[in-house]
Amino acid sequence: MANKLSEWIEDRTGLSKLLKAALDEPVHGGAKWSYIFGSGLVFLFILQAVTGIIMASFYAPSSTSAWGSVYYIQYKTSFGWFVRGLHHFGSSAMMILALVHMFQVFIFGAYKKPRELNWISGVILLLFLSGFGLTGYLLPWDQKGYWATQVATNIMGTIPVIGKYIKIIHQGGSDYGNFTITRFYTLHVFLLPISLIFFLFVHIALFRKHGVTPYWKMREEVIKNRVDPFWPDQVFKDVVFAIGMYAALAGVVFWTGGAELQSPADPASNYLARPEWYFLFLFQLLKYCQGNFLIVGTVIIPALALIFLFILPFIDRNTSRYPVKRIPYFGAVFSGLAGVVALTILAMYHDSQDIHIIHQREEAEKQSERAIKLAAKGIPPTGGQSIFLNDPVYLGAKIFKENCIGCHMINGEGGETGPDFTNFGSREWVTELLRNPKDKRYFKESGIMPAVKLPDESLLDMSEFLLSQSGGLFNQNTERIERGKELVMKNNCAVCHPIDNKDMKKIAPNLTEYLSETWLKEFIKNPADPKFYGTRNKMPGFDKFTDNQLDALIQYLFTLSKDRVLVSEREERNKKRKYVFGQTAPRAITAFKNES
Repeated sequence: MANKLSEWIEDRTGLSKLLKAALDEPVHGGAKWSYIFGSGLVFLFILQAVTGIIMASFYAPSSTSAWGSVYYIQYKTSFGWFVRGLHHFGSSAMMILALVHMFQVFIFGAYKKPRELNWISGVILLLFLSGFGLTGYLLPWDQKGYWATQVATNIMGTIPVIGKYIKIIHQGGSDYGNFTITRFYTLHVFLLPISLIFFLFVHIALFRKHGVTPYWKMREEVIKNRVDPFWPDQVFKDVVFAIGMYAALAGVVFWTGGAELQSPADPASNYLARPEWYFLFLFQLLKYCQGNFLIVGTVIIPALALIFLFILPFIDRNTSRYPVKRIPYFGAVFSGLAGVVALTILAMYHDSQDIHIIHQREEAEKQSERAIKLAAKGIPPTGGQSIFLNDPVYLGAKIFKENCIGCHMINGEGGETGPDFTNFGSREWVTELLRNPKDKRYFKESGIMPAVKLPDESLLDMSEFLLSQSGGLFNQNTERIERGKELVMKNNCAVCHPIDNKDMKKIAPNLTEYLSETWLKEFIKNPADPKFYGTRNKMPGFDKFTDNQLDALIQYLFTLSKDRVLVSEREERNKKRKYVFGQTAPRAITAFKNES
């Protein structure tokens, strides 16, 4: 019965003949591990297609629903975090493997006659892969993707004559919006896959026609006499490599908890964008090509590099594949590679040293965590950014920018009249205040408080005690608190500052419940109260704030500290400890790291 069924299928489809034609390819010179990269790329493309189709069944391509649908994939769909993680890290793996494959083909001289068109189709495929990275980055419609894609489209816009039209076509208008995301989605899901499949078919067909290019030192008699079948010899090596890549990708996804999802895109924010890592070299190059030389970085250098790759098979006419016979071309290719690597490393290094980028990343992480927690309560139909409209922290940030930023600086932005609020209310902030209150971050030369001249450990103990009174400190150290209390009560602090509501008539602010909700509310309303600065006060009072506005402002101030927990999240944090190991993998990992 089974034989009759197989004969019936074979008679109507010719399936076994097709499989035989596909698997009986002769590998002259024998199967080699150096031939695995092309098959590895095909595997990764299939993985990208499968994970992309799964996500497309949940994704809604519009500026109001994109972020919410990606949030649903990441946090609500069973194994959605894993599928999205595979897709995200798989795209980077494809870029890396494509470059490795390209350089392996170059080193082996596999672009020479009669394989010129095979090389050219490979260069075209690399361009399509870059297009996938560019168009896919925007689809989550989060801060990072939104602003990074703007960097890329702005670079396109600098191309003379046609640049502005290319930019408008991609954006769907003069600004980023709903048409932008639908056009990028169309490119990413329809046009680019169809184009890539076509050229991939051409690439494989040409490869099958001309066969593999063996190692240049392999003797002709070995190439002719040793012929391994593609199945099972080379297939075995290809499958082992594919399994290894999948295992590595899965490991990265489990370790990271999946792809990052930042807070919803906010066109009004001042986000310092960076493109994806494989475009960083171009971003860094543009820093050295400003003004009239901008066209050098945006057009001339990239165009020359592409032209060189396309015409390489036609200018390297030497029949020898030995590297020593191709030194000029090796010099050109590997100097280009060295330049790309150097520019990429420089971009990463500069960002790691840029205090504005560092602070932005910290703030973006906090904002993302806040967005995820708010989204769990529901995302309004008006879009992901709307989750912040009823968020006290978002309202507090707005109030701070409208009323406080003129005097207080945060992360390098704002006035310098009052103390710098970067990391306000943290152990580090209070410790440095005790060490040097006349520092430019605090009261400058106008301050009358003397520096506390004690060892660093003692200063940390004091700050631990002072902050313990606020009721919102992460991971309190009871031993430090006791030592700090003794130091505060027995040293000069108690001479000037009332503590525990004793002797309220002292000259410096009362430290009872220091930096707590109650303390901050009273201080903001009336810093000239005798409980605080009295007649020496220089800060205006904000007694016209409503209770809701005050609560929101204080919630925001608490987010500035890496050592403080939001008032509204204390109960939630206590509950989390009870069920952290019952969550799905990425959430449990994240929660465990936060608790550690």
